[in-house]
Amino acid sequence: MEIYEMIELEDCPRCLGPSILEEENSGYYVMCMDCGCQSATFGFKDDAGRLEAAKRTAELWNAGKVIFNGFGD
Repeated sequence: MEIYEMIELEDCPRCLGPSILEEENSGYYVMCMDCGCQSATFGFKDDAGRLEAAKRTAELWNAGKVIFNGFGD
């Protein structure tokens, strides 16, 4: 099973748009596909830490802890 299938994401707490879990440079973050706000990035060093990093960033996102830089719709 892919990590993306194991992680439950709420809609964007700012605009209620759809969210997506992204992996970049050995780290995960969640981003809104409508307004562009995102969560903090949690890094990982190996496969053992990969799922934990994805869970931690999803947890922050689902709690409404997002960064909005003013870009997007």
